[in-house]
Amino acid sequence: MYPQRNNNKYLLYTFVFLAFSLLLVALFSLYFSQQTVAAKKKELLLEQEYLNLQQKIARKEKEYRTIVDNIEEIREEIGEGGQTRQENIDTILKKTTPRIKKMVLENIPVGYPCRSRRVTSKFGYRMHPIYHEERFHHGIDFGGKEGTPVVTTADGIIEYAGFSKGGYGNVVIISHNYGFKTLYGHMLSNLTVKKGDFVKKGTVIGYLGNSGLSTGPHLHYEIKYLRHYIDPHTFLRADADHFATMLKKTPQISWQNLISAISNAYRKFTSL
Repeated sequence: MYPQRNNNKYLLYTFVFLAFSLLLVALFSLYFSQQTVAAKKKELLLEQEYLNLQQKIARKEKEYRTIVDNIEEIREEIGEGGQTRQENIDTILKKTTPRIKKMVLENIPVGYPCRSRRVTSKFGYRMHPIYHEERFHHGIDFGGKEGTPVVTTADGIIEYAGFSKGGYGNVVIISHNYGFKTLYGHMLSNLTVKKGDFVKKGTVIGYLGNSGLSTGPHLHYEIKYLRHYIDPHTFLRADADHFATMLKKTPQISWQNLISAISNAYRKFTSL
């Protein structure tokens, strides 16, 4: 009789021991599982921080390249050749006949891009109306009535026409002859041109609007020559009377080469 009781007692102890062992195993598994999850979360956080740092580095590298480009442009404009460049402009003006002036003005983006003459923001550094920080404004803004027709300021080919994610809203970019480009931003969505269209000077390409990063109806207008942004104000009244002013205020443009190229193209055309 007693041996049977002992066997039952041993079985009970064995069961309790096994149950306790399983409980310990379960507790250890749970603990290490939690540690694994925590480690995984930490790993994901570190990966995210690494990606953020990579993005910051990329932005800084872009800012550095921009600064280097600006320094090079400034060296070109005010370096040792600055005085020679100005003297060259004076020489060019002496050799430029009224006929040549007319040819040049017919081949570059000049005049107003819309009927509005009210400039609400000039070319250069300004306090950004949306971001509320000082930023460089690469064009000029014309405040006006929504729906005012916008026209191209020179013959060209439509490089882009549509909505821009860069803040310009509905935008049209036109490639012109001799390295010029113009940009017309914040227009209404009913653009009248599409990519690849050829347009003549004065063609309506859209209508003044309030799309993109804008605080009111206006047209943002830019002129670019190769990689240089040009103050469009210099080209708004670039008729024969203001030809000298235009040349002297845009040292980024190699006027001697440009005038020669336009003159040669005109001679070839007239000789056909």
